[in-house]
Amino acid sequence: METIVVLAQTESNGALGGSAREALGAAKSLHETLEGSALVVGLVGGDVAAAAEALGGYGADRVLAVVGAEFSASRYATDALAAETICREAGATLVLAPGTARWARTLPGVAHRLGGRVDTHATDLSAVDGAVTVVRWYYRQRMEATFRRAQRPWVILIDPGC
Repeated sequence: METIVVLAQTESNGALGGSAREALGAAKSLHETLEGSALVVGLVGGDVAAAAEALGGYGADRVLAVVGAEFSASRYATDALAAETICREAGATLVLAPGTARWARTLPGVAHRLGGRVDTHATDLSAVDGAVTVVRWYYRQRMEATFRRAQRPWVILIDPGC
């Protein structure tokens, strides 16, 4: 059984940005096709009230948040602490996040702390025969690879706009 955790940082007004909503949409689709999976949303920011209210349509089983002024600005130390705490609390096996500069800088280190693996620039996610499959582009989008990993937790950064 997979526990899917979606990490999303809030904007300065406390709302979710477009890339965070895209990652949430991908996680929701994956959750719906993976039988027995759980969906957890992890919010990080100075104020997450508006973002938490907007989560109603995503079908999350739990919402975890790390809130405070020190988490509003992007800094490796606080972002890594927040992400690691959320992932450990949720018992994450799959961690999805938008491929923003903030998460791309932070999540490889978090994956190492959790004993997992990370893949970046994912352009599509699906469940095939009960297994998570990721599509990634290589070499300036001229080659495409489809792959799976047995290692858990598996951290996947989803490219915005895909």
